[in-house]
Amino acid sequence: MRPLKLTLAGFHGIRDGMHRDSVMVDLSDLPAGLIAIVGPNGTGKTTIMDNLHPYPLMPSHATKMSADAFSYWDHLCAPRGEKDLEWEHGGKAYRSAFAFRNPGKSRKAEYYLFEKNATGDWHPVQLADGTVSDGKADTYGRCLDSVLGSAEAFFTSVFSAQNRRPLASYQPAEIKKLLAELLGIDHLRELSAKAGDVAKALSRALDGLQRDVLVMSGKRDTVAAMTREIQEIDQALAAERTHRTEWLNRGSKLEQERATLAAKQAASAGTEARLRELQQRKRELTARGQQLAIDHRTAIAKATARQRDLEHTLTTCQATLAQSEAITAAGAQRDGVQMALGRRQAELAERQRELAEVEALATRHAGLVSELRGMEQRGSVAAQLGRTLKAQTDVMDTVPCSGHPMHSQCPLLAQAREAKGQYEAQAIVVTNLRTSYRDKQEALRPMEAALQRLPAAREAVTSLQRDIARDNQELQRLTALAAQRPLLDTAAAALGKARGDLAALAQEETERKDRLVRDLQDVESQLAAVQRAVDTLAVTDVTGLIADLDRHIAGIREGVSVADGKIETLIRRQSALATDCDRIERELSGLPALESQVQRLSDEIAQWKLLGKGLGNDGVIALSIDDAGPAITGIVNDLLLACYGPRFTIAIQTQTRLASGEAREGFSIAVLDADNDSSKEFSVISGGQKVWINECLTRGIALYRAQHARQSFQTLFTDEADGPLDPERKRAFMRMKREVLRVGAYEREFFISQTPELVDEADGMIDVTALAAGA
Repeated sequence: MRPLKLTLAGFHGIRDGMHRDSVMVDLSDLPAGLIAIVGPNGTGKTTIMDNLHPYPLMPSHATKMSADAFSYWDHLCAPRGEKDLEWEHGGKAYRSAFAFRNPGKSRKAEYYLFEKNATGDWHPVQLADGTVSDGKADTYGRCLDSVLGSAEAFFTSVFSAQNRRPLASYQPAEIKKLLAELLGIDHLRELSAKAGDVAKALSRALDGLQRDVLVMSGKRDTVAAMTREIQEIDQALAAERTHRTEWLNRGSKLEQERATLAAKQAASAGTEARLRELQQRKRELTARGQQLAIDHRTAIAKATARQRDLEHTLTTCQATLAQSEAITAAGAQRDGVQMALGRRQAELAERQRELAEVEALATRHAGLVSELRGMEQRGSVAAQLGRTLKAQTDVMDTVPCSGHPMHSQCPLLAQAREAKGQYEAQAIVVTNLRTSYRDKQEALRPMEAALQRLPAAREAVTSLQRDIARDNQELQRLTALAAQRPLLDTAAAALGKARGDLAALAQEETERKDRLVRDLQDVESQLAAVQRAVDTLAVTDVTGLIADLDRHIAGIREGVSVADGKIETLIRRQSALATDCDRIERELSGLPALESQVQRLSDEIAQWKLLGKGLGNDGVIALSIDDAGPAITGIVNDLLLACYGPRFTIAIQTQTRLASGEAREGFSIAVLDADNDSSKEFSVISGGQKVWINECLTRGIALYRAQHARQSFQTLFTDEADGPLDPERKRAFMRMKREVLRVGAYEREFFISQTPELVDEADGMIDVTALAAGA
């Protein structure tokens, strides 16, 4: 693949880096060899590099190398965006045209792949199966894969993007898929998938047949269960028929007994009528006695309740009358307590006034004491300051120049002269404080004598308050007691009435008991007369026996009907079971053929699964990859030797050894260090060593692909891979690039580097700054 011309419009990297809406890069006139894309950071170099290929993704921003792991919308800044790339591959010219529209409500992206025909016109690419590049992302991907192969293979071997995954981090399944495409055996994977699909389809058919076999097996069990149930029904029929015969025999005997009793009943019809009358009279008398007992209990309950109410009234009235003397005297006592309470309240007001005066005096006394304490502190400070100023003033009289004309102008005595003026003012302050202090002390002495009355005044107020509270309680009690005086007459009248009612109630109770005794004796005498009449009639009453026999006969007839119903149900169930059993046995006749078909289908599924596994990752593909491993290893080691010297060599291992000693398919890269005579995994070597060894791995795969694939690529791409390298390794990195171009017969490699020495070694240059200026 060789890019010819690239046009980008509406991309963030172009607008922010070049301050342009669009850019066009013509690559057709560039020389062969190494082509550097140069410019300051953030000027759009990576945006251009990420779009120098026809795949619909920008590899430095994709989480994985497939279109579904990338979105162009994150990198577009205008309502309309465009990518147009013309490129060559396999002697044919192609054009990838991407159009993006984002008016604000919905987004639309179109991807077209065109091929130039012999007349120079562009027409959509069409595959052999009829697929045409119609602007949809999936059809574009299918058309592009038919021309260049998968994106994973392209970005692993040909295009080294920023933030790319090291090959050593690939999972075994990923590396197998990649190498299968590089070796041109990925069609085996498709055959493996088809074999798997056939196996799945046959498995679905087998599942249906197995379900049928299970159903048949269940039916076989059902036939056995039906046979057992038919035998059980035969036994149940025999038992029910025996039970029905027993019911019929018992019914016949009871019919004979009833006929005999009916004859006896017809002979004594008149006697039985009299007996029925006597029995009815006996029942009436018994009910009368029971009703009398009930009435007696009800009357006792009412009389007891009435007596309880009258006794309560009597007790209440007696209690009220017992307090008559206290109620009568309560009025006079209340007036005396009320007068004493008024005197105490007047005295309390006087005592509270005196207490308020003494407490106000105590407040003033406390204020004076506080002021005296403050004046003591201020006086002590003022006196000390006065003594200090006096000492400074006395210096003026003790110096040798005292009395000299210069004495008043000596600069050394300036502080003393200033202290003299302050001393006079301070002396006045001290005198005033002492005078004020004495005045306040004189005012404090009469207050101290008055404050001695404060505890006695407080005690007197408290004592009067307790007496007033006690008098209030006594006044409330006497008031309530005096209020009961009108109740005395009412209680006396109620007491007399209650005593009369109790006497009348006792009289009524005596009369009622006498009446009850007479009624009960009358009922008992009538019952005795009825019983004597019954005893004189010596006739056997068979009516009850006949009724009992009728009930037994009806129960027997019902039992016979139930037995007939059970027998009929069992016969119907047995007939239905026999019919179903015959039908299922006819269906089971095809079970051996169905089981044979299941076995044949199982054998065929096993063969298809074996074929799918043999053509899959763990079969022929794994063996082919094992064969390609040494060749890729040799190419990578040759690159390492030619560019970096003999220190490092690698070994690609396609199998790993388990703790049990068994081998399994895998993928790992071991780095052999000749200087230290050691071997370690690729993941634990230093960052700079990882860079050049990973680049050699990538380019080794590219060279292997160029030597063994059906069609080779003409261009390589590298985006700032030399950053962690030291200067010497950077130069070796450029030698490796040229060696790869030579060995793989590549036409050119586009690369981005921030190292001026490497840029100077390039055969051509794309200056992004010049593109931004419109050159």
